[in-house]
Amino acid sequence: MTTATSYGAVHSAVLKEGKKIQIGSYDGLRSRNSVGLSRRHVNLFSVSIPRPNPLIRAVSTPVKPETETKRSKVEIIKEHSNFIRYPLNEELLTDAPNINESATQIIKFHGSYQQYNRDERGARSYSFMLRTKNPCGKVPNKLYLTMDDLADQFGIGTLRLTTRQTFQLHGVLKKNLKTVMSSIIHSMGSTLGACGDLNRNVLAPAAPFARKDYQFAQQTADDIAALLTPQSGFYYDMWVDGEKIMSAEPPEVVKARNDNSHGTNFPDSPEPIYGTQFLPRKFKIAVTVPTDNSVDLLTNDVGVVVVTDADGEPQGFNLYVGGGMGRTHRLETTFPRLAEPLGYVPKEDILYAVKAIVVTQRENGRRDDRKYSRMKYLISSWGIEKFRSVVEQYYGKKFEPSRELPEWEFKSYLGWHEQGDGGLFCGLHVDSGRIGGKMKATLREIIEKYNLDVRLTPNQNIILCGIRKAWKRPITTALAQAGLLQPKYVDPLNVTAMACPALPLCPLAITEAERGMPDILKRIRAVFEKVGLKYNESVVIRATGCPNGCARPYMAELGFVGDGPNSYQLWLGGTPNQTSLARTFMNKVKIHDLEKVLEPLFYNWKRKRQSKESFGDFTNRVGFETLQEWVEKWDGVVATRSTYNLRLFTDKDTYEKMDELAKLQNKTAHQLAMEVIRNYASAQQNGKGE
Repeated sequence: MTTATSYGAVHSAVLKEGKKIQIGSYDGLRSRNSVGLSRRHVNLFSVSIPRPNPLIRAVSTPVKPETETKRSKVEIIKEHSNFIRYPLNEELLTDAPNINESATQIIKFHGSYQQYNRDERGARSYSFMLRTKNPCGKVPNKLYLTMDDLADQFGIGTLRLTTRQTFQLHGVLKKNLKTVMSSIIHSMGSTLGACGDLNRNVLAPAAPFARKDYQFAQQTADDIAALLTPQSGFYYDMWVDGEKIMSAEPPEVVKARNDNSHGTNFPDSPEPIYGTQFLPRKFKIAVTVPTDNSVDLLTNDVGVVVVTDADGEPQGFNLYVGGGMGRTHRLETTFPRLAEPLGYVPKEDILYAVKAIVVTQRENGRRDDRKYSRMKYLISSWGIEKFRSVVEQYYGKKFEPSRELPEWEFKSYLGWHEQGDGGLFCGLHVDSGRIGGKMKATLREIIEKYNLDVRLTPNQNIILCGIRKAWKRPITTALAQAGLLQPKYVDPLNVTAMACPALPLCPLAITEAERGMPDILKRIRAVFEKVGLKYNESVVIRATGCPNGCARPYMAELGFVGDGPNSYQLWLGGTPNQTSLARTFMNKVKIHDLEKVLEPLFYNWKRKRQSKESFGDFTNRVGFETLQEWVEKWDGVVATRSTYNLRLFTDKDTYEKMDELAKLQNKTAHQLAMEVIRNYASAQQNGKGE
């Protein structure tokens, strides 16, 4: 197949560090030959900012409007950055352990955030978090081993799996940034665009099924990621001294990127889609197949769903637009939002349709106040009909009506599965996505020994791919010894739980999330037992340390959103298949008061729910007023004498071995032993005992 090269091969005049272009005054965002669209839907204030005389006009722009609109500080930083180079290129050369404010905005586009340890008092100890970009969560063997090494050599000794199928590497010192970045680049990886005002990592189901629809969804995610990858070379100039990293691109991607038949591009710019200003804010896309909502489809700016014919052949895509999680406490004009249907496109048009959506946001999204810059606010302001009409002008066609789809399901892909090509894959649960200690060492040993590729899931888990059937037993044994158990041995509450990193390194965190989640889950399990809920019953629990929503708490049946020190806003009403938005139930719930709120809710769910009614559906049906009344009038569960008194351990050696294994899962030996006994008994009853 004929291929073209991405990034820099076609840009022979990529500028090296030190030869920066001086960008002139901001003349708007519309590209040459742009269709006649109303570019602003909000009243913005005028501001006059002096500019130096330009030496080179880097972007083809229209005639300057009569008044210059107000812009946020970040927009001005981007304009003067020489396509995301300055002042980061200069700041990296200083002896200081940190970089200045402008450079901290620019380095985000390179996939990094500056952080400091908030647990430490006194002078700030600065470090950097690096986030990789892995469309579909695909991680080649070489890249995994490199990331594992880098975590030990330059990080804090752990790898963090994110809710967008990527790695986060914490604790990298400024002096080591170039070494770490270049190592990732030369190991088939990238951090380009993992943060910043552009398209982020494109999600797709992580399962390596040899099925047409799954493979088509994953290829589409790869193509969309390539289409929207920056082209001006700033990333490689910064980290590998302008070395041209060649990667093959399908010709249809190159064709769609360069097409300007409907005024989408800046034809004279090194960034044909993004221009100097890139997008107003982050932009998130997910691709999936019908029924599979492992990607939290409706939380994305754009959701793309493969539509097949009766024979399973992909025909086109349903598109959804306007999802997003971030909000600000006590500011009701900010809100989480679910994506809504835009329409259907035939498969050959998907790149052009996605590009048209991106350009509509580029041209019309707010750039004056970053709290309102996500595309969800544009669609909320305009309405879906106007938004569709504008996108169609950039697309050049009318969208067809959306095709009917079956109900969505959450799929975790934990445990052993047939790939469909003779191989197996094994999905492993990782609490809050944190890989460290014995787990990290064992994973590395297995991945290296068997030369396995891996996939990262949107639920912070990891999948080992391409396993021969003869390897299943030794791999299972090795994993179990490291605490990576099969899903039937993992507490059901843990299986669907998620938390963001929060404290101590995230500068936005108000309270704990990842570090607090194990205790929260243990306490909720204790409440379940107290009110009589069965062990195999569960609710979707997610926690974030601030309202930005990185762990998507607004889709949870029970969401914890940090709103003060040791305090959370509680959200209720999401559903297990992630298709409903939760709502605020209570504010300022102190961590030590959780049982006072959760006991009456779970007690009444146990006794008053309908058949197979989830906790989220139950809270929505009953209504928050009734739920609030139950909490206020709660006197506690009537204690009953236990009928059973089981002594689980007859010798100290057995107890100590069980206790060691239980600690790896943040459980007591008694809890883990009871899980094993329950699962064994259940397997025997179902005739599945081995």
